[in-house]
Amino acid sequence: MFDRRGFWLSQMLVLILLYAAAIAFCLSGQAAHLVVKIAAVLLAAHVLEIPVAFYVLRGRNPQALRVIVATLLFGLVWWIPARRGVVSAG
Repeated sequence: MFDRRGFWLSQMLVLILLYAAAIAFCLSGQAAHLVVKIAAVLLAAHVLEIPVAFYVLRGRNPQALRVIVATLLFGLVWWIPARRGVVSAG
C-alpha cells in the first residue's frame, strides 16, 4: 500500500481539499471554523518538517524550492514517498 503512487496522491488530494475549504471559510468570514484551525496546525507542523525532509532526501539531490513548497503543502505525505521513489523528489 505504501509503495503505491495512487495512495499517496489521494492523501495529497485530501490535503488540497482541506486547504481549499479553509480558504473558503476564511473568505466567507468564518476564520474561527474548525477546518481553518486544523489547516493552520497542519501548516505549522509542515514548516517544522522542512529540515527533516531535506535530511531524508539528501541522497536524491532534490531542488531546494521543490522540497520547501511540497513539504509546506503536503509534509510527510510528500517526502516519505519521495524517499521511497514513489513520487519524484526532483
